[in-house]
Amino acid sequence: MKPNVFDFPHPRRPLPESAPSSLPIAGQRVVHAVFGAADGREPPVLRYHDLAITVERSGWTLVVAVDGDVDLSTAPMLRHALGEALGRAPRRIVVDLSLVRFLNTAGLEVLLDAHRRAGQDTDLRLVATTRATWRPLQLTRTHERLVIHASLATAIAALRRPGPGAR
Repeated sequence: MKPNVFDFPHPRRPLPESAPSSLPIAGQRVVHAVFGAADGREPPVLRYHDLAITVERSGWTLVVAVDGDVDLSTAPMLRHALGEALGRAPRRIVVDLSLVRFLNTAGLEVLLDAHRRAGQDTDLRLVATTRATWRPLQLTRTHERLVIHASLATAIAALRRPGPGAR
């Protein structure tokens, strides 16, 4: 008996005006981070399938805003964006997941890896406001290892936690 295979098209968001005229061929990966302009203009947004990442500086803090689905196919893009942010050595990185509609273990692994790579010098915080982000963090007990806030403003304004060697 021959199995039936159904291919349902995914609705895609339109690409920004700055997108290349030739779209990637199926199977190609487009992974790079875009950082906001320092002159106050609106930062460009990088889109890859169902994920958009915007990185902005707010004082001593880098805010990495993630919009869309973080899964196996888009997790490398988030890993690269967080790696670029960590490379700038800010005092704090806030990963805003409030617009994330889906988060699986590939995305959780990227967040934990960024937390490990941040070390003592960079304070990594998350903003998780929806069930789509809070529930996976809770089920995997990741919320016990990461600092999670209910809003972007509180994540930026919160005091830095002392390190293990501090008294």
